[in-house]
Amino acid sequence: MGKIKIWVDEAGRWPWLWSVVACALCFNPENKPDKEFLKKITDSKKILKKNREQLYNKLIEFSRWDNPKVFFGVWVVDNYLIDEINIKEANKESMRRALVELFRKIPIDDIDSILIDWNDNYKFDELKKQAIFIIKWDSKILEIWAASIIAKVFRDKLMLTYSSLYPDLNLENHKWYGTKKHIEYLSSKNKITWIHRLTYKPIQKLLEQKPKLLLHVCCWPDATIPIVDLKDKYEIIWFWYDPNIQPKKEYDKRLDNFKKVCEIEKIDYIVWVYDIKNFFDEIKGLENTPEKWEKCTKCYDMRLKKTAELAIELWIKEWTTTLNISPHKDLDKMFKIGDKYSLKNNLEFLKIAFRKNGGFERSVDYTKKYNIYRQNYCGCIYSDTYPWGRIILNNN
Repeated sequence: MGKIKIWVDEAGRWPWLWSVVACALCFNPENKPDKEFLKKITDSKKILKKNREQLYNKLIEFSRWDNPKVFFGVWVVDNYLIDEINIKEANKESMRRALVELFRKIPIDDIDSILIDWNDNYKFDELKKQAIFIIKWDSKILEIWAASIIAKVFRDKLMLTYSSLYPDLNLENHKWYGTKKHIEYLSSKNKITWIHRLTYKPIQKLLEQKPKLLLHVCCWPDATIPIVDLKDKYEIIWFWYDPNIQPKKEYDKRLDNFKKVCEIEKIDYIVWVYDIKNFFDEIKGLENTPEKWEKCTKCYDMRLKKTAELAIELWIKEWTTTLNISPHKDLDKMFKIGDKYSLKNNLEFLKIAFRKNGGFERSVDYTKKYNIYRQNYCGCIYSDTYPWGRIILNNN
């Protein structure tokens, strides 16, 4: 066999998913493929998928003959090793192992040179004479095109086996790069699969993202300790909703102070409508029941139901309420209502008793520190502590 030049190329260096595949290839100098076939080979990126697969099948067939027309070695390095040693080193390892496979098929003494597209300048211990690195030859060299076809089609076929596991990932179409469709799929870290490369910046950034928490708030003092205790663990979105703060000027005052602290803590928030009429409709017939009884239960239920509905709309799984800090609230009832809407809607209600570990006292300290208004009644006109007695005020 005459002197042989080996050409090496890879597929999968830049995608965000799974393996890198290298192919080392040479044509048999004493039994080359016919010219008609060689004319069909060109840059794999410029060939239609159907034609590329036909060429791949033919190259594999040529390699199986007793006197092969094509010699090749191929190797796969998966995403786990890529994450462990980085893509450049993983690419080197795939090329090294592809060369080792090819060396079993041809005499090493017959090798004239090994040429690799790109400029990584890897050193391979198995080589007496180090490889030559060339840039942009993948658009000029027949053997590079053939190696690229084998590496790419082999990788594509393996990747498509995962499409049944992750149909929403659209593996058939976006080619596993950072396309718009891929980015849209990666809406949360829950969408990251075991074949993603976790050290790639877009995936890494997603992994470092805090989970979102929808936190119901109906007066600012109650929200102090929940935000202090949870802001390092969660990306918190505050949901201001209280259909039962009276009179209206009191509601506005509390809301203004809530917005003030949102600025201090730099927290995103959503404000719902002041639907006091809905509250009166819900508690009709229960007006004179004692505090913490049916009337209050209805009030809790209204707030938590609306919060759960918003969590579903925003695709936020975890949620809770700042009502859990008040020593005047019935935690057992609150937790049962939270569970009711969580189980119904596949959500997770955080059963945190914020009042524990001096939570209420710490909230008092916080409001003093930042000069935040602190009310002296819950807001309900039926409360025993309502300043003006049990009269229904004009809320306009």
